Amino acid sequence: MRYSLFLSLLLPFIASASVDPHIPSHWTEGYVLANNIRIHYWRTGGDKPHMVLAHGYSDDGLCWTAVAKELEDRYDVILPDARGFGRTDPPSQTESADVQVEDLAGFISALELEKPILMGHSMGSSSVAWFSARYPDIPRASILVDPRLVPRTPKAQAARNSAPMENRVQAILNQNNTNYRELFDSQKARNPHFSFLELHFWALSKQQYHPNTAYRSLGDRPRASDLFAKISCPTLILKSDDQGELRAGNESVASNLKSGELVHIEDAGHSVHRDQPERFHLALNTFLSKL
Repeated sequence: MRYSLFLSLLLPFIASASVDPHIPSHWTEGYVLANNIRIHYWRTGGDKPHMVLAHGYSDDGLCWTAVAKELEDRYDVILPDARGFGRTDPPSQTESADVQVEDLAGFISALELEKPILMGHSMGSSSVAWFSARYPDIPRASILVDPRLVPRTPKAQAARNSAPMENRVQAILNQNNTNYRELFDSQKARNPHFSFLELHFWALSKQQYHPNTAYRSLGDRPRASDLFAKISCPTLILKSDDQGELRAGNESVASNLKSGELVHIEDAGHSVHRDQPERFHLALNTFLSKL
């Protein structure tokens, strides 16, 4: 009851604050020009190894806040907003499937990051895997959080692509126009185990992503197995708790990595780091300690 009353008083302030009180005060933000767009990012800072975190679709860089706070004592954690998300410039309606790969390449070059560790969730994991295959000498290591390993069946892919584009665009606009409190409460109802920070930045991100992201190309993407054969850096895959044939399929695809490890996180869904943060960090830290 006290928690609910506290949120009722605090949430309107949070949603309207020009400087979010839940972003650590020592973090810095900035922009770089990369791949012909302006990319916005947050950075924890310090003279430490670099780690770049690529977020999932409809999220933004700050959706990694809870994870970054756990890592910043050891790493300079950098949280870019992908094209069309957060404060980064929007995409056009006709961009190629690999545009985020080249955005990531340009971003790393603009900040002059040496051998960064790359971690991506969902959409971000696709970008990290593709980048690591195309530029194998750049990453020190790659971490893929619930990437799609087993391709969708043709029937499932056709069903996914069948929604009219105007409906997809309108769905984004609907979220953009939904107030913060409603977004926060709806996600909390679906995922009551998510932490306050996860709910907070999830809700804010849904008000910002651009309708043109609905046009992002889903075709002409390499299969994970083909990408993995070209990745040379140590790679960790943190997957949801898939079972049966899908779990076996994940293991088969992951075996294409030269130096890879696949961990299915018990009781985790697609948002592995939100669903099971302790198990997520245990597996992540075990991997990082070996680098």
